[in-house]
Amino acid sequence: MFKPTKSKLSIFFLILTFLPLIVMRMVIYPITFETLKREIIKDLEIATRKQAELVTRWVEKCRSDAQRIANNPFVLQLVQSTPESGEHTELFRKLDETGYFDYLWKEFGHKEVFISDPGGVVRIASEQEFVGMDISAKDYFRSAISGASFTSGIISSDIPLENESGIGEVGMPALFVSEPIKDMVNRTIGTVTLLIGVSEINTMMQNIHIGTTGETYLINGYGYMLTESRFTENLRKQGRIEKRSALALKVVNPKTNVLTKGVRECLKGSGGFDTEGYPDYRGVNVLGFWHWMPDYGWGVIAEIDVDEGYGALYTLRNYVMFVFGLVSIGVIIVAFFLGKKISAPVHYISEKALEIARGNYNTRIHYTSDDEIGKLASAINSMAETLESGVQGAGTVKPANKTSPRESKNSC
Repeated sequence: MFKPTKSKLSIFFLILTFLPLIVMRMVIYPITFETLKREIIKDLEIATRKQAELVTRWVEKCRSDAQRIANNPFVLQLVQSTPESGEHTELFRKLDETGYFDYLWKEFGHKEVFISDPGGVVRIASEQEFVGMDISAKDYFRSAISGASFTSGIISSDIPLENESGIGEVGMPALFVSEPIKDMVNRTIGTVTLLIGVSEINTMMQNIHIGTTGETYLINGYGYMLTESRFTENLRKQGRIEKRSALALKVVNPKTNVLTKGVRECLKGSGGFDTEGYPDYRGVNVLGFWHWMPDYGWGVIAEIDVDEGYGALYTLRNYVMFVFGLVSIGVIIVAFFLGKKISAPVHYISEKALEIARGNYNTRIHYTSDDEIGKLASAINSMAETLESGVQGAGTVKPANKTSPRESKNSC
């Protein structure tokens, strides 16, 4: 039989149990989630802009180093003199004996330096093998000999550079920076060229740590990675690259072979971010922030795995849901037995009260308790006793207006 009191109590307890869960899921969780999103994107933005600033400063330093070498009076004097002249030979011999040029290259921290005459022939170099090399057809020479500074993109070097194993290797990712050498009347009489490997940029990119899976990297205008991925070893095992990711890995979603969202948006020439997650070049969903550097045609991208970025919040959410699930089961059980305990005597008393209402005044409620329900039972029993006594008394009393037959006859 349906017991409304028990049902209402059960529903009431369930509402009390699920109300905090609903408030957390509908109010607290979204607010916390949005706050976490903002903090993660803020961290990625700081990392991206800091890396862009470091790269800019580094390139400017390379340019400054090339200018200082070009303005060196000994360099100017050697370029002006001819190799056949005794003056050139004697000066170069004295400078070479003192290790002056070795000191000069090391002072600026660049391993590969070569200085050419107006015809594009290298006269002085950090390595003897470069001396006599003809660079007249190179963009960096033609730009510098015309009187303009030149900075290339990161490209594959056709000159051997020291690789990760310390061995000279052609095709290493490198940057060319060249400056004109000018005489006292501002005529260009030669060029200074620095050949710089990207190892310094790699170090800068990897020095900023964004969690366990976060990373920053450079891309060019074609979507190729210019610096080393922190997941290079995994990419090699997967056969995606042979030696290194710089200039070898196109930043595409491996499932679709389409540039990742971060790269596509960055190549549009603006900054931005994504807080919902998109597949990166590993096929893993990441959160990202990107920044385009128009002066160099490079983009800086910072990313972190969604699972790590939102992992703490997901864990908290699942933990809270689990706890509330256990509490809900407990409350349902308690509500069932408590509702039964409360509603059973109420139902019993209501049934007895209905019997009394039908005229069964000898009905009694057998319920003993000191609570409100016990007092109600006692009150109903007292009422039933009163009603029963009244009915019995009314059946034995002689009517007041009834006369004897003799009195009736005499009155007639």
